[in-house]
Amino acid sequence: MTLKTGEERVGQRPYRGDYHNPQRHAQNEYEETIEPGAHLPSGITPDIVTVAKGLGGGIPIGACIAIDESASLLEPGNHGTTFGGNPVATAAALAVLDTIEADGILAHVNEIGAVLREGLAPHRKISDVTGRGLILGVVLDGVDAAAVSRAAREAGIIVNAPTSDRLRLVPPLVLTRDQAQEAVTGLLAAIDEVDQP
Repeated sequence: MTLKTGEERVGQRPYRGDYHNPQRHAQNEYEETIEPGAHLPSGITPDIVTVAKGLGGGIPIGACIAIDESASLLEPGNHGTTFGGNPVATAAALAVLDTIEADGILAHVNEIGAVLREGLAPHRKISDVTGRGLILGVVLDGVDAAAVSRAAREAGIIVNAPTSDRLRLVPPLVLTRDQAQEAVTGLLAAIDEVDQP
């Protein structure tokens, strides 16, 4: 599982309100980065990890994984869920996890993420590429992200502009190397198009 604290979320600026404690609150982005333990480099050890969406490959399921003292707080029968472990959903989740492992999807995600990152990073109007795997944020320098998003969409590339200077890329796990390179070329062209005086 990959955990992102509010301060690490791709394509968004962190909210620094008093309530925010990244040591206790984490968001799971399993389906795009699918790297178990990816939170470890941050030095954060969450008490509870939740997974859903990608876990069932389209079949509704959710899981709550608690460790240490937090695990002792949940006993059988005192926590229910709409998307819990019914037999069909559980079988789907096991099939998804088996496929991720057997097909080498984690290695593929990291490889294609690197293609995107390395292709985008050197552009003069990109000040940073953040994120991991196939959840990437592109920080633009002096170019309107919404305008780039529109230009990219016209070229057949779907990216989101969550802020005025950031693009969010969350392509499908099945993205090929050729498609990633094509996306890089198209996105760089969209940035150049918008950057014209």
